Amino acid sequence: MPLHIQEIDEEPQDQAFVFHHLPEAQFQSFGNKDIQPILDKWGFGPDMFMCTFRVEQQVHPDEMQAMLDAFFTDRRVVSVLHHLSRMRVLSPEKVRVRWEQISTKVTSMSFFNKFEEIGAISVSGHIRGRIEEDWEGVPIVNLIREAILMDESELYDAFSESERREFLFRIFMHVVFGGASNQWEDHVEEYFKVTKSVYKDLLSVRRNDTGDVEVLSSVASVFSLCEGGTLFPQENPLNFCYVIHDPVMRHVRVWYFGYKPIW
Repeated sequence: MPLHIQEIDEEPQDQAFVFHHLPEAQFQSFGNKDIQPILDKWGFGPDMFMCTFRVEQQVHPDEMQAMLDAFFTDRRVVSVLHHLSRMRVLSPEKVRVRWEQISTKVTSMSFFNKFEEIGAISVSGHIRGRIEEDWEGVPIVNLIREAILMDESELYDAFSESERREFLFRIFMHVVFGGASNQWEDHVEEYFKVTKSVYKDLLSVRRNDTGDVEVLSSVASVFSLCEGGTLFPQENPLNFCYVIHDPVMRHVRVWYFGYKPIW
């Protein structure tokens, strides 16, 4: 059902960036009849959402900070985000978005062959389990989780720090860890399927002159609004908020999850 937001007076004409919610935007992952039940099974439920806005102005690479600050203080945007999540912008004049640029150089799922090379996944795709261990509040129940999260493990070095900042890696990491009520998989196939679906939903790509895939979108991982508000209802390593800018369509997409404990 389309999200209807109460009309708000027009923004000042001299505003640097103007955003419009696109409530009819659809995704092949979030809200999809085939993928959403899997996301629910992994514990995301209503605490995860995707949404799309259009920005009227061109956003140049060196304007991402200004665009993000404007985005999280725009009254129309804030109204939508408040409706969809427990994110709260309380003092727009104090908002200063803290974020980091996420790389989009890796475009092939073969990137994850390393999990098989280190023995976390069998040739058939079975995920190798381990004795459960709590790591900063997150249950480590298999070798994929160990390789992703436990920096003291020898498996952790399979992926460099720069590879861990790749958006493809981040998507896979999030679907693997899910939310509090996660019913995790014994086989990696579902994780790969949803990772590809989310990747296609959020990034715009094209073939360059050499035939290689080139990502056009810019990805920001947002982790704080400073004194202007609360991005997540509580601190948790499984929280995430990405703002993705598509310079061709002038779309701004949000992928958000605010962890909510069961108890």
